[in-house]
Amino acid sequence: MSNAYNIAELIVGVFCACVFLHTFTVVEMGGAEAITSSADAYQMAQDLVYYRAAFTGGLLGLYIFFRFTKRPVAKVLTIVALISWVAFIEDYLALDNIFFVSESLTGKATQILRPVYLVAIVYMAKTEETRIYISYKRTGENCNISGKSWK
Repeated sequence: MSNAYNIAELIVGVFCACVFLHTFTVVEMGGAEAITSSADAYQMAQDLVYYRAAFTGGLLGLYIFFRFTKRPVAKVLTIVALISWVAFIEDYLALDNIFFVSESLTGKATQILRPVYLVAIVYMAKTEETRIYISYKRTGENCNISGKSWK
């Protein structure tokens, strides 16, 4: 593993910790009502905060499981990166910035780390795919990653 990959992995871990901490803080403050500025956004924000925290935990758990069992993590990271970018675009465009007006320290930390996290997760996915490609090129075996076939 390269130092840059380890730093990216640390960034992803810190971001996930911030997401969990923010979720628990929001629950302690009284739910999504504390982080939304409009009554219409309350229910949507509450559902999304809980679902995204559970989803983040599940994907982080899957990544950690694959890493400890020494299975290839390229596809897992690619899926995580895609879902993360879709959620970011959804928050920015479709949800009228309800998550970008946080007054809490944990919300601000999550907002600040999110762009860094997005770059880090894409870097990790690309690095893992390249690592698999290079290992298959060395051995001469057929390789099928992300729909591409290399010989």
